[in-house]
Amino acid sequence: MTRVLMVDGEPNIRRLCAEELEEEGYVVRLAGTGEEVVHLIDSFRPEVVILEMRLPDMSGLEAGRIIKGTNQKMRVIFHSFGMPPDSLDRWGGDAFVEKSFDLSELKNAVSILSNLNNTWLAPAEELTPHTKLPVVRVPGKPKTLS
Repeated sequence: MTRVLMVDGEPNIRRLCAEELEEEGYVVRLAGTGEEVVHLIDSFRPEVVILEMRLPDMSGLEAGRIIKGTNQKMRVIFHSFGMPPDSLDRWGGDAFVEKSFDLSELKNAVSILSNLNNTWLAPAEELTPHTKLPVVRVPGKPKTLS
């Protein structure tokens, strides 16, 4: 079972997302602050982290850098309103899904990223133009996951 850490400063959003993901078969833990993220990364060891950009004690961007510094294979989905797509890589993000009441894109991103964790991918220099990589829709342009 894939472990997902859902991080959002708003308790209702955390619970809604957790319920939807648990229905899909994921094991979900919740965090509302950056401090909780740091603690749960070590104890829960999630494969995928869904991370809001505005946490009460630190920015989601800072939390994303901490997560990737802990484990490069841990996948990070930024889940917020209006983040510029070109800053994903710089802040340790693997995907961005804009917040919405329809959680289908978020569930799709979790599915794609959790499958990437279980699949070996060739280094970028070994990829050919015919190599198919999953894509998560990012507002404005597609984001190829690698």
